Amino acid sequence: MKIIELSSKESKDGKRKVKVILHEIYKDKSQYNKNGITWLEEYCKENLDSIKGTSITCEFINEERTEILGHGETGIEDGIPVFENATMIGVLEHGYIDNIEIDGETKKVCIAEGHLDAMRYKNFIDVLERRYLGGETISGSVEIIGRKENDNKIKYLEGYKEKGRIPTEFRYSGFAILGVEPSDDTARLIEINKINKKNSREEDLFMDDFKEILQEIKSRIDKTSECRKELDERKHELNEAKESETKLLEKLDTLQAEKDELTNRLAESTAKLESLEKELEKVKAKGLINDLEEALKDFSDEQKKPLENEIREFKNDPINSELKIEEIVEKILAEIGKRLIESEKESTHEQNSFKFKNEDIFGEVVETSSETLSIF
Repeated sequence: MKIIELSSKESKDGKRKVKVILHEIYKDKSQYNKNGITWLEEYCKENLDSIKGTSITCEFINEERTEILGHGETGIEDGIPVFENATMIGVLEHGYIDNIEIDGETKKVCIAEGHLDAMRYKNFIDVLERRYLGGETISGSVEIIGRKENDNKIKYLEGYKEKGRIPTEFRYSGFAILGVEPSDDTARLIEINKINKKNSREEDLFMDDFKEILQEIKSRIDKTSECRKELDERKHELNEAKESETKLLEKLDTLQAEKDELTNRLAESTAKLESLEKELEKVKAKGLINDLEEALKDFSDEQKKPLENEIREFKNDPINSELKIEEIVEKILAEIGKRLIESEKESTHEQNSFKFKNEDIFGEVVETSSETLSIF
């Protein structure tokens, strides 16, 4: 079974059928993914029913909703993970276990089928389909949570451990399409159905243009190679027929002109690709600036003033900034703490009536058990 598979079925209700690999299933507990999880078939089979109705999500990072990042997780509330930055774009309807060939190697995997909402996320699904049809691997990551009867905690065989932990009692809670490196390289999109479009706009988009140019370049190169081979094979015949040197040179000039044309078109395509990469950097920079604004929104201008140079430098070049958002926030908090300590020293005559508590500033630190949530 090949990885890139295209269904010819048409959707008449705005739903685009998809098939994804949730995760690989290992032979024994000596194998595990990058996140330390060992999926064993017997326990996965017991939890397949929980796949029905789970969400397909992605975390959009631009307003056009075409570029994505990770799971969109924002924390845990009452033992349940919260993904406020994730957008639900589809639903998984059922799952099963099967063997599939990936990069020439047969693997046992957990597969789920469902649909995407093409009426509400058409632009993103079009981009996803073009990437998929172009041979790109569309990575994903499965999400699981604990059962209600276990206080929403995932149960592991032999308990929780960093590497080789085996989930036994859990619920599948979703599948995220990723723009970042997955913890399980087998988790990916393996099928998406295509809607026939009479008035397709795809020919006006860069990826299709680029694909057509590459195909044309390959075709021209192949033709050029065939011509050169034919020239070698026919050299004796040309000599016997005393074909003029002028005609032969003209044919070579034609081939050279074709080669030059293909070279120019390849250069244009490369320039377009570089332009797209620059636009992507702008989008990433905008996202980082928005993250910084969000992180600093609860601080007053006076509290941010000691770090105004660092904040300005970060906004000028967030991608290459030496300081990270967390470091800026920590420095602001440190300055606030420093000022409060100095203020406390200056107000010694009020020490008997009021005492400053560090925990009032920084709040309560809550630790969450690693058994509550795993994202793979």
